[in-house]
Amino acid sequence: MRVHRVPKAGETIIGWDFQEPMDGGKGSNQAIAAAKLGLRTSFVGCLGKDRLASDAERWMHDVDIDLSHLYYSKMKSTGVGFILLDDDGVPAMVTSMGANEELDNDLVERALDDLEGAQVMLTQFEIRPEVALHAAEVARQHSIFSIVNPAPVSHIRARDLSVADILTPNETEAKLLLGYEPDTEKEPIGLAKELLEQSEAGCVLVTLGENGVVGADRVGTWRAIPPPVSVVDTSGAGDVFCAALAAGIVNGQNYRAASQWACKVATLSVTKAGTIPAYPTLQEVEAFLCTL
Repeated sequence: MRVHRVPKAGETIIGWDFQEPMDGGKGSNQAIAAAKLGLRTSFVGCLGKDRLASDAERWMHDVDIDLSHLYYSKMKSTGVGFILLDDDGVPAMVTSMGANEELDNDLVERALDDLEGAQVMLTQFEIRPEVALHAAEVARQHSIFSIVNPAPVSHIRARDLSVADILTPNETEAKLLLGYEPDTEKEPIGLAKELLEQSEAGCVLVTLGENGVVGADRVGTWRAIPPPVSVVDTSGAGDVFCAALAAGIVNGQNYRAASQWACKVATLSVTKAGTIPAYPTLQEVEAFLCTL
């Protein structure tokens, strides 16, 4: 739903343009974005047995995602999210985990044992965070590179994230992982360095919306600046960034190059309305890069 501004606690405001768009959760969105960028992609997750599940399965099938490790809950409905989109195109989101709660360590282990030859495992916290982190740990045992998008942040703290090769929080999530309040004044580069030190992850990339990305690894720090574009809708840009980052790693790029490429891909996605319909193909990305 569109709103002029996000309401404060206890306030009711008038919105308009309610839609049920072509949009999934973080996991399915990231999988679809990766597939559209040309990666062979498998989705590991749990859905309910309802209309939303049928939609999600169809959208993933349409971009040739392997669904052999898609599971169905007998008791819970498919996870959902609700987006309030303000005048600046910046979303405020609420999600309900639903069937995602039933994805467990055994199902993750079964999938990773079966997905021989996988190079990157991308996960996030719209499943139980402890299951996501277990997936990263099992991925390491299989010599699979892991990208952990710690969103939405819950009870997890930085010290719990050492199993990740790359962490991709946004600025607010990075603060919460470090125990700060969201409105605490911190330089983004400092956040990335502090989170790298406390988490012991291989690399930390803090996404900053229109201000791009800052990164820190054991060598140093860097910043990726997005090219100027006309912003239509920023919904799902973080998911595109994570998917493009995975593509960069698969294609042999180092942390810095992969994050800079992913920043440009995510920038292209915000020039169109919606999430899944706005996710670019590799050909569209290449054409966009030729204009810069």
